[in-house]
Order: sequence, then C-alpha cells, then structure tokens
Amino acid sequence: MSVQDQRYKQAMNLGHSAAWDQEWDRAASFYSQALDDQPQDPKALMSLALAFLNMSEYDKSLKYYLRAAEVSPNDPVPLEKSATLYESLGQVQKASRFSERAAELYLKEKNIDKAIENWSRAVALFPENLQAHSRLALVYERSGRKPQAIREFLHVASLLQNAGQPEKAFDAANRALKLDETSREARQALAILRAGTMLPKPARPQGGTGPFGKLPSPIQSTEPVKSSEPNHKSDNPIEEARYAALSSLARLFFEQSGDDSNPAVKRQGLKDIVSGTSPVFAKNADQARIMLHLGVAVELQSRGEYHQAAEELKGAISSGLDAPAAYFSLGSIQAEADHSESAVRNLEKSVSNVEFSLGARLLLGSIWYERGKYKKAAMRFLEALRFADAQVVLPEHADDLHELYEPIIEVFSSEKDEKRQKQLCENVTELLVRPNWREHLSNARRQLGEQDSSTPPIPLAEIILESSSSDVIVTMSNVRSLVRAGHLGAALEEILFALQHAPTYLPLHIVLGELLLSKDLLTEAAQKFIVVARAYSVRGESHRAIAMLRRVVEMIPMDIPSRVQLIDHLIDWGQIDDAIEEYLQLADVHYSLAEINNARQVYVKALRLTAQSENSDHWQARILHRVADLETQSLNWRQAVKLYKQICNLRPDDGEAYQGLVSLLFNLQESEQALVAIDQYIATMANSGQTEVLIAFLNQVLEDQPAHAMLHYRLAGQYQHTHQPELAIQHFDTAGELLLDAGDRAGA
Repeated sequence: MSVQDQRYKQAMNLGHSAAWDQEWDRAASFYSQALDDQPQDPKALMSLALAFLNMSEYDKSLKYYLRAAEVSPNDPVPLEKSATLYESLGQVQKASRFSERAAELYLKEKNIDKAIENWSRAVALFPENLQAHSRLALVYERSGRKPQAIREFLHVASLLQNAGQPEKAFDAANRALKLDETSREARQALAILRAGTMLPKPARPQGGTGPFGKLPSPIQSTEPVKSSEPNHKSDNPIEEARYAALSSLARLFFEQSGDDSNPAVKRQGLKDIVSGTSPVFAKNADQARIMLHLGVAVELQSRGEYHQAAEELKGAISSGLDAPAAYFSLGSIQAEADHSESAVRNLEKSVSNVEFSLGARLLLGSIWYERGKYKKAAMRFLEALRFADAQVVLPEHADDLHELYEPIIEVFSSEKDEKRQKQLCENVTELLVRPNWREHLSNARRQLGEQDSSTPPIPLAEIILESSSSDVIVTMSNVRSLVRAGHLGAALEEILFALQHAPTYLPLHIVLGELLLSKDLLTEAAQKFIVVARAYSVRGESHRAIAMLRRVVEMIPMDIPSRVQLIDHLIDWGQIDDAIEEYLQLADVHYSLAEINNARQVYVKALRLTAQSENSDHWQARILHRVADLETQSLNWRQAVKLYKQICNLRPDDGEAYQGLVSLLFNLQESEQALVAIDQYIATMANSGQTEVLIAFLNQVLEDQPAHAMLHYRLAGQYQHTHQPELAIQHFDTAGELLLDAGDRAGA
C-alpha cells in the first residue's frame, strides 16, 4: 500500500470515528484530507456530503453529492440525496428530476421498491411530471398493483389532456379501464373526457416528501412553473360562466363519487365524529341519486343535449344538490328555452357566487327585457356593468368604483322613461355580451380620457347615461370633508338631507353608521351596518355584505346572528378559509357563554367545510384539537382519545396531540396503550432527526408520570442516542429502582 493510500485510509477511519461521535466538523476535516489524496473517491465525497448535511451546510452538502453522482454515474444514492437537498432548498423541479434519475438507476438494479419510492417522490414534488407518472403506471401495471396503476394512468390522462393531446388522454384512460372494468374512477374519467371537460390535475401533497422533511431556512425556487390551463377568457361573460359551471359540476362529480385520492373528502376516521353531508348537499340529501343525475347531466350538456341535461339537473337538485354551479347551469338552459320563471328562480340562487355573478345578471336582464319589464331589466344590466367595470380597473380602485355606481343606480331606479330604460339594456348588452369583452370594455374606458391614478375611476355608466348622480357624489365629498374637520353635527345634517333625495344610497348609510360609531353609539352603529349588509345581500353583492358584517362582529364580538350571516356570505362568495376561521370564533363565543353543545355543533359544521379548503389537513387538525380539548374538559375522555388519535393520523409529528393522547390514556389506566402511542411518536421523530424535541416530549410526560419505569427507560435511550451518558445512566438507574420496587427483578 502506498503512503498516499495509507494517509487516505487513516483519514477516512478518523472521519468515521468522529462521525460516530457526531463531531461533524472534525469528521468533515478528516474527509477533506482523504479527498486531497483521492479527489475522485465516491466514498469520501459522500461521507463529506453527509458531514456537511449534519452541520446544516446544505449548499456544500449538495455540491459534494453532485460530484459523487458524476464520478459514480451508476450509483442512485447520491442522486437520491441530491433530490432531497434540492427539495429542502425549494427547487422542486430539480428535485423531481433527480428523483426520477435515481429511480431509473434503482430499476436497473432490479430494486423495484426503491424505484417506486423515487418516482413517487418525483411526482409528489412536481405533480406535472408526465414522464414519472408514466413510468410509475407501467411499473405498477407489470407488478400487478392494479389500483395504483389505474391511478397513475388517470394522472397521465389528465396531464395529456391539459397538454392539448385529448386522443392520447383517451388512450391512457382506456388503459386504466382495461386493468379493471369495474373501476369507478376510470369510468368517471372517461365520462369527463367525453364531456370535453378538464380532468383535475394531480396535486402536490402537503408537507415534505423526503426522509429529512423540510430543512431550516429554505431558499425559494426561482424556477418558473408553467401552466397548461386552457384559456376561456375570450368568450362573452355568459359563455364563460357556463363553462365555469360545467367544469365545476364535472369536478364535483369526479371528487364526490368516491375519489380515494382526495383525503379532504374521504379521510378515514373523520366520519367517526362528522356524520352528515358535504356543504354542497342539502340536509338529508340522497348523494347516490345526486351523483347518478349529475354524471348524466354533465355528459348531456357537453354534447349539447340541453333539454335532457336540464331534466337531470332538476333531478340532482330535487335529490339535495345545493351548488351555485347547478343553479346557474339549469337557469341558463331554461333561459334559452324560454322557461323564464324557472330560469329567474335558479339564476337568482347563483347570482351571489363570484364565478357566476356577471353571467347570471346578464341573463336575468335579458329575461326581463324579453318580458317587457324594462325597469327590472335595466337595473340588472346596470349591476352587471358595475361588476364588469370593476374587473378592468386596478384592483385597489375596484371598491371605490363599486361605490361610485351607487348613486347612478339610485337615480336610475326612479327613471320612468321606458325608452331610456330600453336604451340602457341594449347599450350594456352591446358592450358586454361579446367575445373579448374585457378588451372592449378597456377600450371604452379610454374614451373617458386619462385619469389620475390616485383618484377613483369614473364609472363607464356615465358614458351610457350621462346621469345626474353627480349631486349625490358631491354630497358624499362634502360629508367626508366635514368629518375630517371634526364637524360631526354638520356632517350628520348633510347626510340626513341627502338621504331625503337618495334614501337607498347605501354609502350614505355607511357614513351615517361611522358617525354613530364616532359618538360611541355602538348598538345604533351596528344596527345601521346590519341593515346595510342586508341590503347588499338582497342585491347579490356578497363581498360588500361581508365587509359590513365584519365591522359588526369586530364591534360586537358576541353578536351571534351577525357572525352566522357573515359565515353564510363567506361560503357563498367562496372564501372557505375565512368562513372556517369565523366558525372557530363563533365556537369561542358559545364556549364563553357556557353553551358547550352549541360549540360542538359549530365545530362539526367547520369540519364539514374543510372538505372544500385547499388547506384541509391544517384546518382539520386545528379543529380536532379544539374539540378534543372540549371533550377533555367535559370529562368525555374516551371521545377525546379518539379525536387525538385522528390528529396523530393526520399529523404524525404533532407533539401536542400525542401529549394529550398519552395523558388521557394514563388517566384511563391504559398505560400499555400510552406506551404504544409514545413509541409511535418516538419512531416518527427519530426518523426525522428531531431527537431534542423528543427528549422534551418525554420529560414533559414524566412530569405527570414520574414513577413509571418504562418512561425513564425510553428517555434514557434517547439520552444515550444523543451521547449524554450521565443523563442516560441517571434514568436507567431510576428505571431499575422503580422496577425493583415493583418486584420486577428481571426487568431491573
């Protein structure tokens, strides 16, 4: 052996020894010395990379893993480690590619399980990785894992469809169906493809995917994420809304008909405490019948067979479907078929949803126009213009523009000239019901001339009406000036005078409420805001009703009816996370009033709503924590144990949940079950390298159970693992003494 080889071997041995003692800086120094003698040695490169990883120097660790991959191109391990580091640094597309390369090398080694593990990580990191989904589908198919193969073939179908290759998408879905002709998921996917509706893309799971989880101080990726979503924004607003409704119904059908990949809908164990219906279903809904009608309706509508589709939608709604998309689809079909009364009923139920608001208002205006009800038609068309106009101005000016339309609508509501009413309807129709309507609307705005970006934009309705609403706008300006100057009495007189001429101009009522609030007339101000919110709600302006109700609950947090109305509006407007947060606030109100059963009912409603949130796991864990705490305080310990177990299944690293579970099990004299739970938590935290967190957890458990020998034994093991021998000896000794006291000499 040469002197150089001897130095290399000695340095590697010293490095391994230091690594064994977890002295990673010394280990890195020795491994660097070994690399000086053999710069292309893969063992030295990977050992040094591991040392830097444990020192949290991730960039250096990645550098040496990449060098190891270059010098050992057939070794999958450095590629796998590089993927983990890229993920932790936030570069998910690179991480996905490296996982995919590692999978291919593992496959060459005939290590199928590791290949699947790496392809699975590749698609979890970058769900649109078509190549990785395809490889997974083939491997699952060849290894006889049919359910997994079907799932991957359907993901392939979705990505091909979104990439504009519908024929190949059909081939992938048909291949899934051939694997199992009874597969409901495959049949649903083919039905959606035939309907011309987009399949849902594969989604990225929440949380980390690698063995290290998410490392500290992640670096945000600068890689662009390309989207292949089709663009339907060139249609007129009614067609846009029709497409959105059809897509929503198809997605609802796909998700609610047993899509096992959706944990928010089909979370095992959640049914133990949440019995009832999803928020898109009415109480006592027949979900099986709804799905039967809905699947047929989507397919018929996509083929242009609208009459039959309408009958199926009626069947779904009568069976308990309560979704704005269904009401809009049915209402739009009925409007085309001249079933105006039914159309109006259904369109009114969809007008408060942001996706269908503009299309529904235009259809309602058209219906009233055709029936000769020109005043009603004009009001709906004006509302539609306001909604559309706000979409083409700067977002920060949208609310101000909405407000400026108030006096215009107020003045025109008294218009008796039928010719002017008809003219307004025709002008708005010409302006909006056309392809590329946003561009046309923006061009119309340019006719108003250049405007100061610091001031609210002029409403387009001014061009159409040349309205006399400016008097009310001047009054509003005067009122605000008086309030700023502190002349509240004069401002109040100005408002009361203006209300005689424009009694339904809501911004005046809002300013009046603010004046009452400034005089500490809290109840009166809240009542005024509630009335304004109700008016906005009747007009289908949920977002403005929400703003008013938020002010009420901020002023009077214990106002339960207002908070319930706020939640309803948030759900209608699609602000699901905000609605869930308000449910939690409502539960707190009931709890503070000692209305425990009411608080439980509110938590159950919130849990049902989590199915519609993109952050369902986060919300479910948070709500279940609250319910478990409630049951613990109510001494319903068995129920609390079930809830904590559900949280632990949702989030295996939730130390607070395990703490509650273990405490209750000890209180119930079920110490063996408590130890099982502790061991589960130990396994989870040890795998993620969070030993310090684990030691703190065990010490906290020991505070309540200081005489439990096996707790001392487990804590001693953790101290031993972290090279703290004195503490390990102390707890081993305590465990032995406790076992002797209990007569267990063998255990001691």
